[in-house]
Amino acid sequence: MIIRKSLPIFNTKGYHATSLTDITNATGITKGAIYGNFKNKDEVAFAAYEFAGETVLAHLTKQVRAQATAPLKLKAIVNYFSDYVNNPPIKGGCPIINTAVEADDNYPMLRSKVIRTITRIKESIAKMIYRGIKECQIIGIVDVEEFTAFFFSTIQGAVLVSRVEGDNRSYIHTQQILLRMIEEISE
Repeated sequence: MIIRKSLPIFNTKGYHATSLTDITNATGITKGAIYGNFKNKDEVAFAAYEFAGETVLAHLTKQVRAQATAPLKLKAIVNYFSDYVNNPPIKGGCPIINTAVEADDNYPMLRSKVIRTITRIKESIAKMIYRGIKECQIIGIVDVEEFTAFFFSTIQGAVLVSRVEGDNRSYIHTQQILLRMIEEISE
């Protein structure tokens, strides 16, 4: 309950700006009760980020698993984020982006958790592409590592820009380009 109720606060205000008082107000429990479950605010933040990452991955995985081929799975990833600006699974936007930006220079432990999340996503995309090549769904000349890095970074960048702009037009333009790229590498 502490994690679930503090997560939107961390994701909206940021880890640095979120106070223990914010967490007690959101949960309705005392600081002592929080300290009975966590050593400090950082532990709450780490647990909240892990929960956020798992939430996003669960939503994304559901969309991907519903598709039969590698190209359709890649399209599902692109399409999943099309309304992410307006309807993120967690209040405050993408916890991966939000946490990555804040943790980059200030929270090495949190940064390592974000890196693990990003690595998991990129590894999943790469496996999808390798399987697509093996099953003759994706052309064999695709540089999997290069495509994966570009694909993931482009999506995250478009989500960030759209979020800052306050609408998803930039993401929609990026979505169309990525969908065309998937068509070009499909067999």
